[in-house]
Amino acid sequence: MSRISLVVAAALVICIPDSTPRARISCLPLSKTQANGGIQPILVVDGSPVHRVGNLYVHASNWGAIGSMPGSGMPFQDAPSAEWPAGSGVNYLFVAGLWVGALVHGAPAVSTSAYELEFRPSSDTRDIVYQTWYGADHGARIPANPDDDRDGVADEDPLDGYDNDHDGTVDEDFAGVSDQMMTRYFRDDQPGVTDLYPQHVPMHLGVREDSYAFAEPAYDDFVGFTFTITNTGADTLQNVYIGMMADGDVGLASRPNYWLDDAAAVASIPVDLGAHGVATYSFPYWRDADGDGGTAAGRCGFVLLDHTVDPSGIDAPGEVSLHSWTHFRGGASFEDGGDPTNDFERYEAMSSGVLAAPLGLGDVRTLMSVGPFPTMLPGKSLTFALALVVTPDDSSNVARAVEAYQGQWFDLDHNPATGVGGMEHQEHWYLPTDKPSPVWFAGFAAGPDGGAVKLQWLVVTDQSLDRIDVLRAPAAGGTPVTVATLPGNRREFVDTSLPSGGRYLYSVVASGRNGAQASSPWLEVSVQDLPTTFWLSSPNPFRESTTISAHFAESANVDLSVFDVAGRRVTTLASGPRNPGEGIFVWNGTDDGGRRVAAGVYFCRLEVGDKIFHEKLVVLR
Repeated sequence: MSRISLVVAAALVICIPDSTPRARISCLPLSKTQANGGIQPILVVDGSPVHRVGNLYVHASNWGAIGSMPGSGMPFQDAPSAEWPAGSGVNYLFVAGLWVGALVHGAPAVSTSAYELEFRPSSDTRDIVYQTWYGADHGARIPANPDDDRDGVADEDPLDGYDNDHDGTVDEDFAGVSDQMMTRYFRDDQPGVTDLYPQHVPMHLGVREDSYAFAEPAYDDFVGFTFTITNTGADTLQNVYIGMMADGDVGLASRPNYWLDDAAAVASIPVDLGAHGVATYSFPYWRDADGDGGTAAGRCGFVLLDHTVDPSGIDAPGEVSLHSWTHFRGGASFEDGGDPTNDFERYEAMSSGVLAAPLGLGDVRTLMSVGPFPTMLPGKSLTFALALVVTPDDSSNVARAVEAYQGQWFDLDHNPATGVGGMEHQEHWYLPTDKPSPVWFAGFAAGPDGGAVKLQWLVVTDQSLDRIDVLRAPAAGGTPVTVATLPGNRREFVDTSLPSGGRYLYSVVASGRNGAQASSPWLEVSVQDLPTTFWLSSPNPFRESTTISAHFAESANVDLSVFDVAGRRVTTLASGPRNPGEGIFVWNGTDDGGRRVAAGVYFCRLEVGDKIFHEKLVVLR
């Protein structure tokens, strides 16, 4: 994981300078909050938070705005703004932003990320943009064990620079998703916001925004967004709506007035979800009406993927659905189709329940909304998931975005009667081509066993494991070594190969299909120096061969032989000087002449210096 590089503490006001022909709203001076002594938010304005692993590049801020506002004069204006295809220089978006509206004590209030920057990060230097990916350290997700810190709670410490679970460690248990995931947190009640926007009514909303991009060629034409909106205040909010305002400008910035020939509409896209049937998704989009000679032939918009639902319809809509979609044109009053300029007009647009007719040529802004959520109690959270997509006219990339959001289903309760086909748990934002390995360690123990170390482990998996590797390293530091590679069904091991006593670290690695691995935590074991020891042979009794183990505490002359019950030497397995350490010897049940011995009882005699050890062996035929 990483932190996006540069942060700027500034009272940035989202606006367009009057010197440009794009001017749409008036701005307060950037120095107003400073003049009033307000606390400055940490705004990432260097253009660095950009999703750029796929075929759609887009800037994503830490205050809920999406897009770089090309030509606006903002510090980040040159960052990609829904550039598609990647590297083409053709942008499809000026800016988009989260809107949340509600009735506060009966009066409409709407908090916005664009154009007004009423949502903001705090002044804490940690409230920036964080970046991670699927497979990152501390970012495990189902079907692997999502409890990275093994405290019994999964993903309780999201990637945000804070010690959310108060265990003294920061960002040690979160879910890493997609090839490029960004996460950030912002609020609508930061100090100084009402100085900039006197009509703003803070609703005390905290928002965690996660966004996801993929590098897989079939799934790289969209960026997914999930907003988790929490009422952190003391008041209950009534008739809540959540929306996305988008100012979609399509074309090359070098084309004069390229934003004046766009059109907008809403499409309903059926998507085959396999065993879960066919579902229809709303895709409000905009496009360049003439395609700019083929350079801007795509349709760009936000496909509605999900939001909080209540099947009873009491606390939320009964199913995922688009409540309202409308569009605005600059220069006109709100009554005549222009931009809303206050919270009463914004709330009216969000709550109207009207899906507007398609809009022809013009400088188009659109607003989609979901809801209503009748009451949002203090502490309650709502979710809103969508994907920014650019697609050909066949809407194929919309279907790919839906497939990615649908993710994969897993059998966690091992009950074939639950879910569809026994799969009852859904994990969003897995690609159909992903093959996550459902393996994790539910238990691991290591302790001294004489002069050896005994390891035992419990692995939770719904597949056969390829192998188990046992790793050992000196506790004082050093490179781990693999001391044993075992069959995948083994659940214990005794390490008799210690070079000497001391403190050692052990870990066990389980390897599943497709090269996926799960590792146990490292455990430290203290072992006393092992005296010369003769270990039991295995197997015993045996038919073909048996393995005999010994540990030599020091260099010595060694004689290891097999005798019959009459005391006659049958064969010699080892004779001569031996260095300290483990010795492994195999008897294949033959005498010194290579003849197979008869079934019966034999004795293995180990002579080490002045010490003698015996073990009884039984040969079966």
